[in-house]
Amino acid sequence: MDVMDKVKIVCIGDSLTEGYQIPAGSCWPSLLNQESAYEVVNSGICGDTTCGMLARFHEMVILHKPNYVIIMGGTNDIWFNTPDQQIIGNILAMTRLARHYKIQSIIGIPTPYYLPEPGEGKHFFMNLKGMYLRLGEYIQTLKQFALDDNQPIIDFSLHMNAGLFLEDGLHPNKEGHQKMAEVAKNSLFPILSIS
Repeated sequence: MDVMDKVKIVCIGDSLTEGYQIPAGSCWPSLLNQESAYEVVNSGICGDTTCGMLARFHEMVILHKPNYVIIMGGTNDIWFNTPDQQIIGNILAMTRLARHYKIQSIIGIPTPYYLPEPGEGKHFFMNLKGMYLRLGEYIQTLKQFALDDNQPIIDFSLHMNAGLFLEDGLHPNKEGHQKMAEVAKNSLFPILSIS
């Protein structure tokens, strides 16, 4: 890579990447793109699963010919009760595709879920509570996978609080995306300097 070339990063994921109810220019990949050292492509799609991400990986990542890909998914898989092993398998397959095309993978650890107060009935609240617990377990499983597979991570589950989320407790608000961009920038510096 020429010294004058910008580092090209594709971010693939779901609404945590694309931005839900957030202007396109205010989501964390767009904010990261404003850094002079990076050219960032947002390939997030609201509602997507890791299976969908894997299916469109060639079109939405490889064809952009990036240096790096940030893979962050699994939240919607959990909502649809997909087993962790299947989610991790899809992420593993994406990392192997990236490696084949000489793209360095970085695993994005999803933001936590801040359980809202019960307001839509006990059954709905219990479903949300189940998701809250599952997401916490999945985050730990994903961190272990990244460690075992020697994959660098950007841990978006850290440094977040309930005030950085929309009322649903799952999707970061504008300030949450600013925090995510800050976390990404701070995490990318050591990753890019050693690769």
